[in-house]
Amino acid sequence: MATSKIVVICGALMLTGAASQGAVAADGGKNVAASIVVAQASRDGAGLRIGDPLPPAKGRHATDDYEEILWPALQPEGWTVEKMMQGLNLNELGDNDPKAREMLQKVREMWDKAPVNPALDNRRVRIPGFVVPLDGERDKAREFLLVPYFGACIHAPAPPANQVIHAVVDKAVSTVKLAPAMWISGTIRTVRSDTRMGVSGYEMTIDKVEPYKLEFNPMPF
Repeated sequence: MATSKIVVICGALMLTGAASQGAVAADGGKNVAASIVVAQASRDGAGLRIGDPLPPAKGRHATDDYEEILWPALQPEGWTVEKMMQGLNLNELGDNDPKAREMLQKVREMWDKAPVNPALDNRRVRIPGFVVPLDGERDKAREFLLVPYFGACIHAPAPPANQVIHAVVDKAVSTVKLAPAMWISGTIRTVRSDTRMGVSGYEMTIDKVEPYKLEFNPMPF
């Protein structure tokens, strides 16, 4: 996953969303890319930039019950963000360019339709990521999104659908208590969902969750 490329496009999408609501900066002649640099440089108080992936895990351990995977495994063979974005010169568009919103809408539609890896369907896997609550119940959650980098779906638009997992807690487990970042274990399926926080290319029935051990708390949970 080319995280830096995703951060750039997310920044452009954020700027477009703000413009559509009338929140355009007074210096509207600035290039979109220049504005993104400012957004990318701003840090959360805990030390993570929007778009940062998880740091290396502490206490990582293997398990015989689940295949441990990371986010690149969710992409089909040969698919990359770079290939998807070929021919779209977003950095050449200024904030007031009438073509900018149209092009960025096209990007959003492409991302929502990003293809999944069919080989993962019905596999029992374990994967770490950042948590995006869906039902507002952090102590007794029944569903949430898992994403590969900080701020996705909250401080920045959703990643491509093949980088979003819609996690649904197994009925036998009932509910789980969410942490900012977690390992989730269960059965993953190539089922697309359109949630209020973004489109996911995968659904995962969760058997078990474990907090991902960080040196700091990256968000106010």
